[in-house]
Amino acid sequence: MGTNGFISYIAFIFLGIGIVLIIIAVILLIRYIKQVTAFKKYKPAWEKHKSIYDDFAIELNHWYDSGLPPKSCDGDTSYALRLQRERLGRKGIRMIHYTAPAKETPGTTYFSRNTAWYTVDLMNEHITRRLRFENSSGIIYDRDSDDTMYESVVHTPNEAELHHMTMTCPNCGAVNPVSALTQGCPYCNTVFQVKDLFPRITNTYFIRDNNKMKRGNIIWYTILVVFLLSVIPCLSDPDTPIPAGLFMSYFITLIGGGFWGLILSSVLVMTKQFNRDGRKRIPFWSYVTTKGKINRAFAPYDPYFSFEKFEGQIIALVRMTVLADQPENLAFYRGASLNPYFRDIIEMTYMHALTVNDIHMEGSELCLNLRTWWINYSEHDGAINRRGDCIDVSLRRNTAYMEPPGFSITSVHCPACGASFDSVRQRICPYCGNEYHMENAGFVIEKLELI
Repeated sequence: MGTNGFISYIAFIFLGIGIVLIIIAVILLIRYIKQVTAFKKYKPAWEKHKSIYDDFAIELNHWYDSGLPPKSCDGDTSYALRLQRERLGRKGIRMIHYTAPAKETPGTTYFSRNTAWYTVDLMNEHITRRLRFENSSGIIYDRDSDDTMYESVVHTPNEAELHHMTMTCPNCGAVNPVSALTQGCPYCNTVFQVKDLFPRITNTYFIRDNNKMKRGNIIWYTILVVFLLSVIPCLSDPDTPIPAGLFMSYFITLIGGGFWGLILSSVLVMTKQFNRDGRKRIPFWSYVTTKGKINRAFAPYDPYFSFEKFEGQIIALVRMTVLADQPENLAFYRGASLNPYFRDIIEMTYMHALTVNDIHMEGSELCLNLRTWWINYSEHDGAINRRGDCIDVSLRRNTAYMEPPGFSITSVHCPACGASFDSVRQRICPYCGNEYHMENAGFVIEKLELI
């Protein structure tokens, strides 16, 4: 066999290899298309009684759909939901809010922390979230997003400390030691078991999480561009057999496209994250050092301090203050009149960005000035405006007093006369006339400022 025959033989071998590779690629493509089609048809849903996380997610969907109050959460969380519904009602708006587990998610994850009284779990899961606003003229806003839903859960109480632990009676709302509720509420005589009172959702919030989708799109676009840039010169070279050219372009695409796509997506996503929706007002170094600063500030006064619980409390206080019709009557708010823009806000999404502007002591009171980042939805003249806001909040708390376990700002225990009342709507005990000092039990807000 001469040289030309040998070259022809090698060419046929490469041609055969190319045909086999094309057939394999077609088979894999068909299989991939079937998987994508099945994946698109698959609709994940919450599972009732699987966990308290799923149960509360179902209850939250029912609350926004039919107004059925959730049963798995405490009074503070329920009150924040009612404040939002009252704000929506005054504006003549119906809010449709629906969540479901995200596809390709590992499920619910949690961080657990033991205290002297009970165990606190911070649970979270990636979700898909539909947010729609309607008024008398129809739909005025409709959007789907990828979020992470957080739930703070208290459970497994220390039975030796039940007499120190306070909780609102699920039947009448009076504040009692948990030990009293297990023997019969002194006000309504209803008897509860510990399993009826725990676990309990004490806070919930959402954080926007669409980076994964954006990074995936950027990587695929980069791979496509690299493939086109590599396959054209490989196929246009008359000295290179087509199978060899295809093989070389596949190799270049796999290595070069994937690598540069990952680098480019990381750079673009990080750049956008720190420049969009007001995030540029959150300095990066301040953001990454916040947890350490706050932990060190509370360490001498609270051995059971949890930053995750603290962050959830601050989020809840800011939401209640903004959504309240008369924030000046709130027992935990001691500031001046709020920015008029706050009265138009109908939904707030916390963006998991908290920084410290200042921390100092005044006597026994710890004073903090924090910056928080939100995506807020406001309504004005029938139009919905979505924008990123930075809100600075100044707080103080008397470190001479430990925060009582089971503390609820919606139903407190008056230290003067022992009566329980709703401290959100009034600062003065309606039974004895003494002022209730919220700073001795929890945080009070001295200032709330839009930046």
